[in-house]
Amino acid sequence: MAALRAVMVVTVALRDSTTLDAPCGGQELGEWWRHHEIRAVDVKTAVQQISPYLEDTSNDAPQFIYFDGWLGLGASAVLRAIAEQPPRSLREKFDRIIHIDCWMWKSRRALQRVIADELKLTQQVVAIDAQDEEDDFSGVDHGSRAVVRDITGVIGRYLVQYRCLVIFHNGSEDVVDLTDFGIPALKFLGTKVLWTFRGRLRLNNRIYNKVEASHLFLHADHYMNWNANLAEEAREISLYTYKLGLGVTPKIATECCLYLLSLNNQGKKMIDYNWATHASCYWVCDGIIGGQDNQTWEVAHALQQHIRLEDYSSNAELMGSVGMLDLSSKQWISITESYFKEVPPEATTLFFAPNKSSPQVVPLTSDKFRKVDQLRVLKLYGCTFSFSSPPFHCCRSLRFLGLDRCMDGLQHGEEEEEEKTGERAVEIFQRLWVLDVCHTDWPLAFPPETEEQVVATDIREVHITNGRIWTSNLAWRRLPNLHKLQVVEPTNPWETERRDEFMAMVNLELLDLSGNSTIQVLPSLSGATSLKTLILDGCVGLEHVGPQQLPPSLESFSLNTAGEDEDLKKKNVEISYISLAGCVRLANFILRGSLPNLEELDLSHTAIKILDLGAIVKVKNLQRLFLMGCGQLRSISWPKTEMYKLRLLCIDTRARGGEVDNRKPAWSRDCSLMVYQHDEVKEYCHASVAVADMRFLQSLEFLWTRETIRCDKWNLCLSSTSDDDGRGCHKEKMGSHYSTGQLAAALSLPKSLTYHDISTEQISAKIDISSSSSSAQFLPLDLHMDIGEGISDVTDKSSTRARDAIREVMDSVESLHVHDSSSITSVDPEHTSGTYIMNGLKWCCVERCPKLDTVFATDYYRICFYQLKIFWAAHLLMARSIWSRPRNPRLDSGYFSFTRLRTIRLHYCPRLRYVLPMAPNNTLSEVLETLHIHCCGDLKQVFLVEQEFLEEIAARHEKGMLEFSNLKSLYLYELPNLQQICEAKMFAPKLETIYIRGCWGLRRLPATDSRRREDGRPVAVDCEKDWWDKLEWDGMESGDHPSLFQPSHSKYYKRRHLRSTVLR
Repeated sequence: MAALRAVMVVTVALRDSTTLDAPCGGQELGEWWRHHEIRAVDVKTAVQQISPYLEDTSNDAPQFIYFDGWLGLGASAVLRAIAEQPPRSLREKFDRIIHIDCWMWKSRRALQRVIADELKLTQQVVAIDAQDEEDDFSGVDHGSRAVVRDITGVIGRYLVQYRCLVIFHNGSEDVVDLTDFGIPALKFLGTKVLWTFRGRLRLNNRIYNKVEASHLFLHADHYMNWNANLAEEAREISLYTYKLGLGVTPKIATECCLYLLSLNNQGKKMIDYNWATHASCYWVCDGIIGGQDNQTWEVAHALQQHIRLEDYSSNAELMGSVGMLDLSSKQWISITESYFKEVPPEATTLFFAPNKSSPQVVPLTSDKFRKVDQLRVLKLYGCTFSFSSPPFHCCRSLRFLGLDRCMDGLQHGEEEEEEKTGERAVEIFQRLWVLDVCHTDWPLAFPPETEEQVVATDIREVHITNGRIWTSNLAWRRLPNLHKLQVVEPTNPWETERRDEFMAMVNLELLDLSGNSTIQVLPSLSGATSLKTLILDGCVGLEHVGPQQLPPSLESFSLNTAGEDEDLKKKNVEISYISLAGCVRLANFILRGSLPNLEELDLSHTAIKILDLGAIVKVKNLQRLFLMGCGQLRSISWPKTEMYKLRLLCIDTRARGGEVDNRKPAWSRDCSLMVYQHDEVKEYCHASVAVADMRFLQSLEFLWTRETIRCDKWNLCLSSTSDDDGRGCHKEKMGSHYSTGQLAAALSLPKSLTYHDISTEQISAKIDISSSSSSAQFLPLDLHMDIGEGISDVTDKSSTRARDAIREVMDSVESLHVHDSSSITSVDPEHTSGTYIMNGLKWCCVERCPKLDTVFATDYYRICFYQLKIFWAAHLLMARSIWSRPRNPRLDSGYFSFTRLRTIRLHYCPRLRYVLPMAPNNTLSEVLETLHIHCCGDLKQVFLVEQEFLEEIAARHEKGMLEFSNLKSLYLYELPNLQQICEAKMFAPKLETIYIRGCWGLRRLPATDSRRREDGRPVAVDCEKDWWDKLEWDGMESGDHPSLFQPSHSKYYKRRHLRSTVLR
C-alpha cells in the first residue's frame, strides 16, 4: 500500500451543487485528493452510492476510500451496513469482506488481534496472546504494544489468495497503515479498503485534517434530515450496550445524544459540563433513562462509555453537522447571559453560568423558580442566594444539584427563623440523587451527630471540590445509599472523633479523598463491602494505610503526593506504612511522588499484574516490601531513586488455592529475624523471591546491578506450586540429621540390581565414610536459586531482556537446586548463555527432571563454572550429557574453567552418554577429588576429550596421559556400557579408593604413582573378582600395574540363576 500522505482539502459548495477541491498548504496539483460527494438521504442509499466505488477495478480506481458520512454523522452505520448486509454485487465481486471494528482504540497489537480473530486464525490469536504475556513480563505499557511481525506475514499470506474488501473503523488519533498488519497492498490483487474515523458521536473537526492521502475522500450531501442521521449514530451506540446485555433502545440513545449536543451547543464553551464525570448522572436525573435502581445507573454508565466525550469535555471545534441539527429544546436550557432570564416552565435541566464579563455574582430570588417545578437537573455558577432557604426549594422533582462558586446571601422577605434552622436546605438535599459542590461552602443543618437516624436515603453521589456541606463534621454512614463520594480539598475537615464515618456503607463503590491533607488516620472502610476505588492523592498527613481498614472488594488504589499545589509541596509526607494485603481484587495500584518516611509497603494477596513504582521520586527509608501471594504479578518497575535502607524483600507470585492468609510466611519471619537481630550493623537487603515463571527475573535487575538496592543475600524459588518454599536443599532436607549416605539412599536406586548381597545402605555407608563432603555444603548460600515444579525453558522467542536477566542471575547465583520439573530441557540453554557462564556457582544439585536433555548448554569460549565445587545429579531419565560439547573446538587455553570442581555425583541417569568434555581451558583434571556415578546404563565415557586436546596430551603430557592430580575417590556402580572413564589415559597419583560394581565393559583403571608399592600405600579396590581378572595393564613404568592396587572381592556378588530352562 502506498504511504498515506496528508493533504488538507477545502471543499467549496456552489449554488449549482457542484464542488471545487482545493489543496491547502501549497501542494502540487498531482497531490490533490479526489474528493467526491455522494447523493444519499439515508444509510441504505449511501450503501448503494458507495458500492460502485468499491467495485471499480479500472487502473486509476482508488484502492483506499475514506467515508466521512454526513459531516461526521452516520459514517459508522454505513460501514457496518456494507460489512453485515453487503449488496449482492459486492458479494460477487469480493471473496472476503473483512469487518475490523476498533473504534475503542487500545493499541496496534489489539488491532492485529481483531484482524486475526475476524479471519479465525486461532493459532495466530494464541501467538498474539503469548506475545502479550511476554510484554507483561517486560512491563511494556498496553497502549504502546506493537504488531507481531510473524503474525503480519501469516495474515498477508492468508489474504493474498482472496480478493478482499476491508471495512475499518479507526478509533485511533491518526491514520493506520493496514499493510503493517498484513492487509495486501498490491493493487492487482483487488484489495479495497473502506474506512472512517467517525462513529460514536466523534464530531471533532480536527480529525478531518488527519485523513492522509486516502485515494478517495467520500462524504454525503447536506440536504437531508440531520436528526435522522443522528438517530442512526445513536442506533450504533445502542448496539454496543446490547452486546453487554444492557438494553438501551435507539430512542433513548438518541435522546441522550441530543441532550449532550443541545447543552454543549448552548453553553458556547463557557460552561464546564464535566461530561466525563456527570453525563450518565444527567441522563438518569433528567429522566431520559428512567428509574432509580442500580441497573438504570449501569445502563447509563455503559452508554457514557460508548460515546467519545473527550471532544466535548475539551470544548474542541465540532463539525458543521451540529449546527444543522434541530437542537432547540424547552426542556434542556443553558443560560450564559449576565442575568437570570425567564426559564420555560417545562424545563427539566437548567445550567446557569453568567457571562465572564459580569464583575459580580448574580443574585437569585425565589420567584425565579416558581414556574419550573418540573426541574430535575440544576447547576448554578457564580450565584448568590440564601443557603438556608434556597430559591429552588419549590422544585420538588430536583434530582441533580450543582453549585460552583456560589455565595450565601440573605434574601429580603424570608423569615428569620427559617434562615437559622436551614430546614429547607436539608429538605432539598434529601430529594437529591446527585450533589456536586465546587468552590462553595454550603453548610447544611443536619441533625446532631448523636442522633443516628439516616439523613437521606436516595442520594447516590456526592462530589465536593474545595468546599463543604457540613458545619463541623459529618458521619457519611448516615447516607446509606451513597455509591460515589468525592471530597477533594475540602475547606474544613469532616472527620469525627470515632473514625467510623464509613461504617456499614455497603453500597459505596468510589471514595475520593484527594487533598485532605489534615487526615492522619484513615477511617475504617472494612464495612464498605462494595468499595472498588479508593483515591488518597495529596493526603500527606496520613500516618498509615490499611490493611484492617480496607475491604477485599477494592480494585483500584491511588496515592499521589506529587501535587501541583505549592502549599502541599511544602508539607512533609508523614505516611510510614501502606498495606493493602488481602485486597484480592486490587488490580490498579498507583503510588507516586515523594514518600520520605515510608518504611513498609505490603501488597500481598492482590491481583496486581504490572506494578509501576517508577514514579516514586523519594523513598529513602523503605525497609520492608511484601508481595506475597500475588498470582497475577508479571513485572515490577522500581523507583529510580536509591533504596539502600531496604532490608527485607519478599515476593511470591505463585497461585494459591483456598482462603487468603494475610500472615507473612514462616520463612519471611525467619529472614526478618535474621536481618534485624543478627545483622543490625550490616547494610544489605535480604530478598526472598518465589515466582512461577523465569521471565519474572527481568524485574529483579537490582540483584546484580546493585544500583538502587544493595542486595547481598537472596533466595530465588522458581516453582509453580506454593508448597515448595524455595528451600530445596535446606536443613529439613539436607540438614545436620541428614547425612550424605542417607541422601544417596533417599534417591531410590533401582531394586532390581545384579547384586543381592550389597545393599544400598552399605553403598551409602561407604560413600559417607570416604567422602570429604558434609551436609553443610548443601545448605543454601547467600545467593541461592531453587528451580522446581512447573518451570519451563525460556525459549529463544522470549525477549532479549528476559534472556539477559536469566543469564545475569545464572552468572550470579552461588548455590542452585533444580528439581521436579517435568518440562525443563536445559538448566542453562544456549540462547541464554553469555561470555562468562555461572562463575559464581559453588554447588549445584539437579534431580527428578525427566525431560532434561543437556543440563548445561555452554560453549566454553571464556571462563565458566569458575567457582563450582560440588555437582550432584539424580533421576534425570532423559539426560544425555551434563555439560555440552563446545561449538567451537578451538578454545583459548588462557581462560580456565572448572578450577575448583572437587566432587561429581551422578545417580540413576539411564540415558547419560557422557558427563563433561575435556578441553585445553578445562582444569577439572587438576582439582577433581571425588567421582561417584551410580546406575547410568548408557554411559560409555565419563570424560570426552576434544580431538585438539587429545593430540596435545599425546604430544606434550608426560607419558601421554592426562593427570588427575587430586583424584582420591572413584565410585562406579551399575554402568554396564562404560568403556572408559576418560577418552585419554588417566594418571591419578593421589588415588586412594576405588569402588566398582557392574562395569563389565571397563578394562582399565587410572594409572597411579609407581612408588606406592615401595611406600606400602596401594590403592584400595573393591570390585568383582571376574572383572578384576580381565583388566588390561600397561606396566609398572606407566604406573599401571596390579601390584599398585589392593583388590578385595565380595564372596557372593552375583544373583543366582537357574542352570537350565524349565519347559512346561
